[in-house]
Amino acid sequence: MMLLALAAGIFALDYKIKEYVNSERLQGSRQEVLNGRLILHNCHNHGFSGILKPINPTYGTEISGLVLGGVTWEFLRQTLEGGRKTARLGLAMVLGGGAGNYVERRRKGFVTDYVSLGVGNSKIRKWVFNLSDVCIVLGGLSWAGASLLPKKKK
Repeated sequence: MMLLALAAGIFALDYKIKEYVNSERLQGSRQEVLNGRLILHNCHNHGFSGILKPINPTYGTEISGLVLGGVTWEFLRQTLEGGRKTARLGLAMVLGGGAGNYVERRRKGFVTDYVSLGVGNSKIRKWVFNLSDVCIVLGGLSWAGASLLPKKKK
């Protein structure tokens, strides 16, 4: 139950941040904060992780829905079978972040990205992302890491 609350909390927090960014910041705006360590934006990502933009934006929505369904299935399976806590935590993070991006993409046709890292590497500096993206990546790594560990002996 706590993991579902975590997923819902990620979804709700990112939703509120995106709502704020879209109502208070001009699209395409840029502002450095924390001595330039973070850069705040309002970018509308019409592609799917930036890769399907040239093909068809609706593919991103369809692919997101399929992946989200698979993550939901795996989360339920892991929960019912008593899977590793780390794997279930990772799946809950992916579920909350994935749902956040999916719902916005479904409703608006894009995902709002709002932060980038103010680092020296120009390739990394160009990445603009949101809380959902961070949770998807960290949750996916957590899930994958837990899946690589040997099974518990009964």
